[in-house]
Amino acid sequence: MDTTLEGRRVLVVGASSGIGAAFAKAVAAAGGQVSVSARRSDRLEQLVAEMGTGHAVPGDATNPDDARTVAAAAAEAMGGLDLMLYVAGYGVLQPLVETDPETWVDVFRVNVVGANLAAAAALDHLDQDGIAAFVSSRTVEDGNPLFASYSATKAALDQCIRIWRYEHPDRRFVRVVMGNTAPTEFADHMRPERLGEALEAWQRRAIPGGMMDVDDVGRALAETFAVALDHPEIDKSEIKFDARTV
Repeated sequence: MDTTLEGRRVLVVGASSGIGAAFAKAVAAAGGQVSVSARRSDRLEQLVAEMGTGHAVPGDATNPDDARTVAAAAAEAMGGLDLMLYVAGYGVLQPLVETDPETWVDVFRVNVVGANLAAAAALDHLDQDGIAAFVSSRTVEDGNPLFASYSATKAALDQCIRIWRYEHPDRRFVRVVMGNTAPTEFADHMRPERLGEALEAWQRRAIPGGMMDVDDVGRALAETFAVALDHPEIDKSEIKFDARTV
């Protein structure tokens, strides 16, 4: 089976590290054109240099003007878009009794508002066979204590994905449910001093703790989207990735 991305034009929003960077590398390795976006332009330049190909289009996904500029620049550089993957996201470990409005607003802006802005901007450059995809989270189903800001905003993202499908039934919108992945910078923003408390709470709830390798995830995503793009008559609306438990 041929799972090449030869000739495909991919924009990765949230590509400065972790899953986004791994996916971009896998796209390039599979022959696709790739544009990478995030706020940290130095990281993007390093990534493009490492891949030996690609286009760095820095911008803040939560800024409407930046979102439009990024999508337009990527489309111009590659001659259009076939796939936009929104990977940007973060969460903070904080019990609900300590709810901090500023933290919640910021997490919502990145995990939900940025995703919607990126999709809206990409639609101007995606044809009907293209895909707008979003990385969601297994925590929506798990209900992790101390992690409500993350899982609640990912649940909100999931609902937005459903509404995108209703408002644009002629397009494909894909939810990627992601399990635990490493190494990434995700934990750096979680308030590590509370991680031990959180892990104990998650263990009490028997929430699976298996870990996937980020490069394996990047390659698997690239292969999955290659198949989806090769079969535009099929609407593969949900993809789930999780570590195997033995």
